[in-house]
Amino acid sequence: MRRAFYGLLLVFGIFLLIMPLAIPIFNTSADFSIFNTNWDGASSFGKALYEESKIIPIISSFNSISLGDLEGTLLIIGPDMRYSSLEVEEIKRFLEKGGTLVLIDDFGSGNQILEGLNLTARFSRIQFIDIFYSKNANFPQLIRILDPNLGTGVDKLILNVPSAILGAEGKIYTSKVTLLGNNQREYPIMSEVEYGNGRIVLFSDPSVFINDMFDENEEFIRNFVKYIKSDIIYIDEIHHSSFNPYQLGTLVIHRSLDKAKAFYVLLTVTITALFIETGLAKITLDKAISLLNKFFKEREKSLDEIIEELKNEGYDEKLLRKIIEEIKTGKKLGGLNGRERVPRKA
Repeated sequence: MRRAFYGLLLVFGIFLLIMPLAIPIFNTSADFSIFNTNWDGASSFGKALYEESKIIPIISSFNSISLGDLEGTLLIIGPDMRYSSLEVEEIKRFLEKGGTLVLIDDFGSGNQILEGLNLTARFSRIQFIDIFYSKNANFPQLIRILDPNLGTGVDKLILNVPSAILGAEGKIYTSKVTLLGNNQREYPIMSEVEYGNGRIVLFSDPSVFINDMFDENEEFIRNFVKYIKSDIIYIDEIHHSSFNPYQLGTLVIHRSLDKAKAFYVLLTVTITALFIETGLAKITLDKAISLLNKFFKEREKSLDEIIEELKNEGYDEKLLRKIIEEIKTGKKLGGLNGRERVPRKA
């Protein structure tokens, strides 16, 4: 019987080492989602973020998770759903406490946040046109990167139907012959502004970070990831209209037997068997029960403690001790606790 028990322990341990590991994962086709592995998703960007920081996707409203009480960085990329006044208030609290907001947008709902925070900076509502481009005018090509940390190893940055930032100074600019509506001048596509004890990083083209553009802009993207590096980065997924948090996939990982871990399983089962068969388990259990009994057994009260309790209740201590002494000696009680000696034979 015992051999069968030990055999089952061994089999169960080995099974845990080789059983498939199922991991639930989100499956979405939402534009700019880090869970979207298609050309218009940002899964490669998400992996780059994961290499530098701990990332936590947000799949419920900001006020429901009390965003203002959190610390770290909030990253919003390509939002196309409105933010409630309560959510904007949570973003404000988050920034005032020292958090960082990275807002990457073009023609989405990012301006609603900027308006709610009473900032002058805005994303332009129309696409700009530059004479320097790759492929066609929808892919402007920028080389004016003022921040050296962002420009390291980058000879050009290629955009994809971008917006521009209005009302703020920039770290990356278009050329001086850029046309936005009827106005011709240089425009920032990345800016940074202070807010409370925190900061806001603005970038006016989320398409730079999609999988389709990742290879062309990888050096810049990795520089950008290091620029916004934080212990924790919260990524807004709930404001992508086509993101459905209930669409789940399952990633199954099949594992091979790890010989080292298998040895430790065998060793554990062997030690358990020896512990039981040699009687050590019973001895240990008996000692443990004995110690528990001693610990929980009510301690008997001494005679002096009983007298002290009665004294506190108003009894005379001398009288009590006299009574006790008489009980011990049998005085006035007939000897031997009040019983007379009777001869066995009359």
